Amino acid sequence: MLQLKLMLPLLRKEFLEAWRDRRALIMAVSFALLFPAMIAGGSTFMIKKKAEEVTRVAVLGGAQAPLLTEKLGGPGLEVVSLDDGEPRSLLGQGYHLVLVVGDEFNQRYRDFLAPPLYVYVDSSNTSSGRAQRQLQDRLAALQQLVVTQRLVARGVATQVLAPWKLEVRDVSTPSARGALLLAMVPGLLILTLFVASLATSVDTSAGERERLSLETLLLQPLPAWQIITAKMLAVASLGWLGALMSITALVLLMPLMPLAELGIQQATTLSGVFSMGLLLLPLALLVAVLQILLALRSQSFKDAQTQLSILQIAPLVLLMALDMAQVSLEGSWQLVPLVSHQQWLKDLLVGEVVSLPAMLAGSAVTLLCVVAAVLLGAKALRRESLLSAA
Repeated sequence: MLQLKLMLPLLRKEFLEAWRDRRALIMAVSFALLFPAMIAGGSTFMIKKKAEEVTRVAVLGGAQAPLLTEKLGGPGLEVVSLDDGEPRSLLGQGYHLVLVVGDEFNQRYRDFLAPPLYVYVDSSNTSSGRAQRQLQDRLAALQQLVVTQRLVARGVATQVLAPWKLEVRDVSTPSARGALLLAMVPGLLILTLFVASLATSVDTSAGERERLSLETLLLQPLPAWQIITAKMLAVASLGWLGALMSITALVLLMPLMPLAELGIQQATTLSGVFSMGLLLLPLALLVAVLQILLALRSQSFKDAQTQLSILQIAPLVLLMALDMAQVSLEGSWQLVPLVSHQQWLKDLLVGEVVSLPAMLAGSAVTLLCVVAAVLLGAKALRRESLLSAA
């Protein structure tokens, strides 16, 4: 109990220094609010652009097939019949595709000789692939209609050439569609922990060593583990604050996002935000103590900043790789820090049920890693070479 009382002034000192650093606070708050705004704005722009985008098709030689030109037009597809023009130049004038009808189309069509149609496309245009698929689907539907009419006119049952009818039914749930759209959010939330606590972790370790205040602190009658613990709690408080702000901002911005147009329901509630905050607390402690340990091992303040910048990118790359590879994270994976947190955050964001025993077990493993890191940091503080590293 006496040792804990002696630790209180140290905790007060570390928290005051951390929260008085305007640079660290600005970094934590700005990044915490930046990425939810980017996700909300980006998703809104992408969905509205996709809904409002119209494919423009220029038809050359449309006089040979007036019915084809008339039937091609429809929602999302604007067809313009031109008397002359050069496909390459038309593609540079705002048309996504150029459809060329040959001079002998009408006669060959009447003779059942399958006259060719030529589609000119600029593959360097990012929207050309979507436009080409849209035109091909429309032409295929018209072709099937013509075939059906020819068969009926000759008294042939259409079922002869179509022994079955394929219907595609989407069984995905709103939660599953929401998980696909918000797949990057858990990784960015974890990245927020690293970014929001980076400046404070460097200043409280490598910075104090260069200012020689760490030497004064080590001369105090305090165990080394208490010094590391106090610094860890101060650093983790900023990281955790940034993550909480990000979660809250994202949930508040969800009603403004056009999720309903994709059939996605907002499932995250106040209790979900509370659960995600508690879930990130052990991880915030682990991130903070790892940053402090790495900064203490660095040669200088700038060296610590460089190493921690690399450290904050590495976990995000790992999580993105696992997500893109669609690795099944079951069983013992639920005990691995970062990996398990990403999966739990993804489930909580879309309202999926998360196993409470698995969360408690994974959080316990994370806290054990924190304890091990604190003991390792205490051992590092007892080395005489620590103060001469600068």
